[in-house]
Amino acid sequence: MRSKPFIHYDPIYEDGSNDPRGEPMKYTGYLIFEICKTCNLGDVHTVCPNKHPERFSRLEQLKTLPIPQIARIAKEMHEQYGFRGRIGFHYYNEPLMAEKRLWSAMDAIDAAVDGARYTLWTNGTRWPKQPDNLKRFDEVHLTDYRLPEFPVDLEAWRGVVPKVNVHHWPLDGRLNLAGQRLHHPCRRMFTEFVIDYFGNVHLCCYDWQGLGSPGNVQTTPLDMLVGEWQSIRDTISGTAMRDGAPDVCLTCNMRSTGLTRFVPEIAEESDDYVRGLT
Repeated sequence: MRSKPFIHYDPIYEDGSNDPRGEPMKYTGYLIFEICKTCNLGDVHTVCPNKHPERFSRLEQLKTLPIPQIARIAKEMHEQYGFRGRIGFHYYNEPLMAEKRLWSAMDAIDAAVDGARYTLWTNGTRWPKQPDNLKRFDEVHLTDYRLPEFPVDLEAWRGVVPKVNVHHWPLDGRLNLAGQRLHHPCRRMFTEFVIDYFGNVHLCCYDWQGLGSPGNVQTTPLDMLVGEWQSIRDTISGTAMRDGAPDVCLTCNMRSTGLTRFVPEIAEESDDYVRGLT
């Protein structure tokens, strides 16, 4: 198990304060829990991190994150840190590979959080045994990789889910993100707060090895993780990445200089927040 020192990145705002607007999760579109670590396309997509031997090599591999803790984190994110976005259950996995655990997690969150909203990211090739549960999602993002041996029945999906967004994104080169060391900003952390299968927090989907991870929710208090995560976010999201930004961000060749619009109402407020960073 890795022992990682706590490093604090101090954000700087125009008025000199640490966070004049408070509620750091208010500007985050998604709270993501990796509900399982398997994917039915893992053997097909060899350029995906899902089965890469280095995926968890630098991270703590503790017990599976318990469902009661998932619900508790969701509750604290809403009540203490201002989260108002959508909760998802993906990362480098296919959530419907763990259907029973998925529905149980949503039941536990519903019992803890009033008005929780959900999103599902899926490759669309697995049809759930309880398809009516798909109606619980505000939206489904379906990435159709157009594999003949893994067909996607879009008609079936659209017959159950009110909003299905179909993507035909190709697999990219995220297995090797190291590029030239640059200070161009990145705003990807406003898209998602990711907690993987073992409870490790990731800066974004591109930091799949957790090289910039502030820690693990099973061993570090959530307030420390959220504070560190916010500080890193503000360090890399202003007009330029500041000195002291994580190396994985400074050398990333897939940084996002714009804000994603998956959750439009959150993105609009995030625009103002970013403009307040120096």
